[in-house]
Amino acid sequence: AGCSALVITVDLQIMGQRHRDVKNGLSAPPKPTVANLVNLATKPGWCLKMLGTRRRYFGNVVGHVDGIEDMSSLAQWTAGQFDPTLSWDDVRELRRLWDGKVIIKGVMDAEDAAKAMDVGADAIIVSNHGGRQLDGAPSSIAALPQIVDMVGGRCEVWMDGGIRSGQDVLRALALGADGTMIGRAFLYGLAAGGKTGVQQVLQIIQKELDLTMAFCGRRALGEVDSDILLPKSG
Repeated sequence: AGCSALVITVDLQIMGQRHRDVKNGLSAPPKPTVANLVNLATKPGWCLKMLGTRRRYFGNVVGHVDGIEDMSSLAQWTAGQFDPTLSWDDVRELRRLWDGKVIIKGVMDAEDAAKAMDVGADAIIVSNHGGRQLDGAPSSIAALPQIVDMVGGRCEVWMDGGIRSGQDVLRALALGADGTMIGRAFLYGLAAGGKTGVQQVLQIIQKELDLTMAFCGRRALGEVDSDILLPKSG
């Protein structure tokens, strides 16, 4: 497929208890509940636009995996992909078999960061999976500094989780991240406005980042450091 990097998510061997999904009635395919129908009835313009678009599917799976034709079969296939036996030895073997870059996502402590580098990771993504896997896990931004210190520049360190604005991006960069990943903000834009909505989200975040850097007296990303952050109280 011409992919240059392989991202291995190491905090998803099993599915977490996602209480919010249960409360919201999330399912694949979606079920027509009373709450959903009322919600749709209040947004007729959006509904009409969605009805006029083509059918949605996971393009990186449908057509490439036998037996997947709709959301139901996709959900069943996805449920069978969780592997609680995944170990660092497995990651090391994937590193041996893959010629491109290997990125380890889901690292939340310095010890795992050291193990990721030991198996040959080219980059680490500090991530608590948006708080969806373990509700009581620390935030990604709280775990970031110790991991940056452990890595010591030997590989790239990225972060995701809770990035909703350009200011959030700047905070992560100031704490040592080489970059951030963004998930839900893009999905909000996609759901509200399709491709144009995603582009607008990018523009908003970029403008917020530019303005915040300017107010902090920084002209380039290379000038961003922890000096722009307020020290911890006490």
